[in-house]
Amino acid sequence: MLIIIIFLIMIALGVPVGFSMVLTAMTYILSANSVSLTFVPQAMVSGVSSYTMLAIPFFMIVGELMNSSGITKRIFRFANCCVGHITGGLGHVNVLSSMLFAGMSGAAVADCAGLGAIEIEAMKNEGFDADFSVGITAVSSIIGPIIPPSSPMVLFGIAASISIGSLFMGGISVGIIMGLFMMITVYLTAKNRNYPKHKRAKFKELFDAFLSAVPALLSPIILVGGILSGFFTPTEAAAVAVFYSLIVGIFIYKELKIKDILRVLVNGIENLGLVMLLMASGKIFAWVLGMEKITELATSLLFGITDSNVIILVLINILLIFMGTFMETNASILILTPILMPIVNQIGMHPIQFGVIMVFALMIGLLTPPMAITLFLTSKLGGISFQRAFKAVKPYYIGLIIVLILINIFPQITLTIPKLLLGKSF
Repeated sequence: MLIIIIFLIMIALGVPVGFSMVLTAMTYILSANSVSLTFVPQAMVSGVSSYTMLAIPFFMIVGELMNSSGITKRIFRFANCCVGHITGGLGHVNVLSSMLFAGMSGAAVADCAGLGAIEIEAMKNEGFDADFSVGITAVSSIIGPIIPPSSPMVLFGIAASISIGSLFMGGISVGIIMGLFMMITVYLTAKNRNYPKHKRAKFKELFDAFLSAVPALLSPIILVGGILSGFFTPTEAAAVAVFYSLIVGIFIYKELKIKDILRVLVNGIENLGLVMLLMASGKIFAWVLGMEKITELATSLLFGITDSNVIILVLINILLIFMGTFMETNASILILTPILMPIVNQIGMHPIQFGVIMVFALMIGLLTPPMAITLFLTSKLGGISFQRAFKAVKPYYIGLIIVLILINIFPQITLTIPKLLLGKSF
């Protein structure tokens, strides 16, 4: 337990998570004198020597490319024609746009940075309060890592050694349910505040918007279809997504420039460095947890408190949301997966169901201070304070918690689509 205390102290002092894990591991090795310090770099290299991990930087680059290639504008226009006439207008457009964009980028931050700027500006211009515009933009962005593809699910699949394709399929229904609950909240708020809505789009307008968005909408179909058919792996699908985004941006929409590609690559390399540090340090930290039998201690502690699977699951969910509030999502997955998976297996939960639960709960944490990256981004885009932005998202927590409870209670929500589409391979 001393190792965990040292790690938590470093986090509290503001030491980056990756460095905290490495320093904690080195402290353990020096104090225990069990292996040579040369084991540290060897284990770290082993942690990033994964073919599957290549999917993460590729998906990061896809989000950046789509924000620079005109895809986000066309998605927004198509979503506007589909649901802009419902009470709540652009609030519903905001949610549907994020659901469509999630099928291409799989990242909440990419959604905020690209779609967020378009959505907030459009909503403010049409008379929506800045707070409401910022709130729904921040909330809808967390659908990104739930609907496939999803970088956090790739990472969980690597950490838990389970099928990434199955995890992707498990997130589809959850993402749709999330969107529906968000739209219900938008509808009730808009009705109370008398927000504007558009006239129902004529068929020609809807058809033109659809044709314009077809190249963008084909992306998730190509990715998911390719994975399901076995034509390519999730890692290869990520590379295909990058290539397809380049083709669409340069040759179809003709809005992607060379300078944009260079900027995207630079951003991608920076993000890749962060992820690789976390993966490398997570490998050595997981070794320390194993040597100290932290997973066994955690299991004994939980089952010592209660023998109720329900209460144990509630405690796990609370822990996940709490971790998400102050720790980066990828770091949380790498740290918690080796600790929690033995407990989850013991209570009989399917690992695919738990993987979706983990990502979903961490996304709720991502929306919650003090970390709340999505809130920081959207509050800046909307020109309001962080405090006002947090107040604006509070009504949506009710729907998010309900969805979290549902996917805990009913495994069919996350497991039905993988079973139907993947069959025996699931």
